[in-house]
Amino acid sequence: MRAAIVTQLGTPPHLGERPDPVDRPGHTLVRVTAAAVNPVDLLIASGGHPAGAPAVPYVPGVEAAGTVVSGGGLAPGTRVRVAVPGGFVDGTLAELVSVPDDACVPLPDALDGDLAAAIGVVGVSALLALREEAALQPGESVLILGATGALGQTLVHLARALGADRVVAAGRSADRLKALGDAADATLLLEPDATAAPTPDLLAALGGPVDVVADLLWGAHTRLAQAALRPGGRWVNLAQSAGATATLDAAALRHRHLRVSGFSGTALTAPQVTAAYTDLAALAATGALPLPVSVHPLDEIATAWAAQSTSPGAKLVLRP
Repeated sequence: MRAAIVTQLGTPPHLGERPDPVDRPGHTLVRVTAAAVNPVDLLIASGGHPAGAPAVPYVPGVEAAGTVVSGGGLAPGTRVRVAVPGGFVDGTLAELVSVPDDACVPLPDALDGDLAAAIGVVGVSALLALREEAALQPGESVLILGATGALGQTLVHLARALGADRVVAAGRSADRLKALGDAADATLLLEPDATAAPTPDLLAALGGPVDVVADLLWGAHTRLAQAALRPGGRWVNLAQSAGATATLDAAALRHRHLRVSGFSGTALTAPQVTAAYTDLAALAATGALPLPVSVHPLDEIATAWAAQSTSPGAKLVLRP
């Protein structure tokens, strides 16, 4: 089969030939129609993933959409989303992939295959961070710090879908903030250097204090996150694109009863991912998750890999 293949850690994959996976107990063979490229793919290929360095050569890719060929309890031809730890097993950036039976989630008829492949990693993390970790309730307000990448945009759309009354998108790209359109009630263009304390005008631009902050930036932008929360507010960190360390005002945390927590999709179990993706796919099938998707043939794996390394602002999907 044709596949993207990593032959040396720290270098992009190239298009090549790989033996077809074979039927085996407990696994379903799936013909891939669309496979997403994710930051974790690049991390694994660098050798820097916490789980260790993968053995080469291997096929990267952790998620895809496709159709069942054989095996498992689903009929051949069933459209599914699949997830595998690509790198530590052969992944999804290929014509065929073998996945555990419980990693196959049937897709709604109304959900496009490219979008089905694109929304999994970012969507599951965003949905569970908002719905479970932050316990977002209908009618509450949310500030998304770092709303211009794929995960940030997904958080904006899902906050709206979960019933948030006010959604504020903050980021460092004016064009990408504008592209969010009506999904955000307000947008805030952040300065690259956020060393100064938030001003009253800056806080007023949010439309008032918020109940929840979903933070993808950390670093110096924690000042804004802490100042924006109303008493009793919840602050969930999902990434650190502005820096791995930050200074917090401990007195404010105590006296305003703020809750700070971290969330990572890597800690989720397979049943948690399956349940969350099922809910996510149902929402996406209604048009509630209009994530921008950039589709390329698998032959362009090197180009897509390079684009992912620059935070493209859209989900990159490859078709074998």
